[in-house]
Amino acid sequence: MTKILHTSDLHFGRPAVAAQLASLRESITRLAPDAVAVSGDLTQRCTNSEFIRARAYLDDVRKTAPVIVIPGNHDIRWMGAVARNFNFGLLGKPAHEFKYSKYMRHISPELNPSLEVPGAVIAGCNTAHGISRGSLTRRFRDLGVIGHVNERDLRKVEEAFSQADPDAARVVMIHHNPVRGETSGRHGLANTRQALRAFASLGAELILCGHDHQEAVHTAEESGHGLVISTAGTISNRIRAGRPSSFNLVEVDDKELRIITYAWRHPDGFAPAREQTFPRRAASRQI
Repeated sequence: MTKILHTSDLHFGRPAVAAQLASLRESITRLAPDAVAVSGDLTQRCTNSEFIRARAYLDDVRKTAPVIVIPGNHDIRWMGAVARNFNFGLLGKPAHEFKYSKYMRHISPELNPSLEVPGAVIAGCNTAHGISRGSLTRRFRDLGVIGHVNERDLRKVEEAFSQADPDAARVVMIHHNPVRGETSGRHGLANTRQALRAFASLGAELILCGHDHQEAVHTAEESGHGLVISTAGTISNRIRAGRPSSFNLVEVDDKELRIITYAWRHPDGFAPAREQTFPRRAASRQI
């Protein structure tokens, strides 16, 4: 069995809760996952000090398990996105690099990382592009918040999957939620349907995401294949009303994919709250 601990939206900065971060770290040690997947929003204000704290935390987690991480909308400089995508000032490539500069300096130069462990391959797909053509919205409050999947980043997913063990479960990690949040009522992606179809066509079985600050597990039928979507809640005080902080533990074997949601139970830390099981696509093809 392969275990992936999926967490998101740590929001180092004022929203961070030290007790929750400590409990998450203890859970990682206790659960001993094969990989830890962090689906973005490491920071609150994209400041150097927040990134430094986030990097120190990730480095400590790496003592227990490999970590794969992607940026979220809070981790980029929005004005760099404007300059790059609308060619203001003819800044070109330097502006593109500017918007991700702090993330790349402190966390990783790779925005679409991949990680293969026995039984699974996780392909990170950057959806955080700031205020850009692909994620424009009529809702002013959502400018710079909505994400999208573009062809360049999809090619990175395809490359990671093509190089992985044929029997490994194919997992895509994005930041923005492709399913409308139950409490927020908002999609995170501007091109949800196209993105899900593209991921399914590449052989993905599972999508990891965050952004909505509400734990959820969904299934989506795209291109004749079922996709399981694991949305991790936040590890911070920026929770949805009535929803605790949470993370998900994904367990994958030859036949099943299981997602266990761990919810914050103060003062006892994170504890299992819900479990859902789905048949593996690979298993259904063998029957």
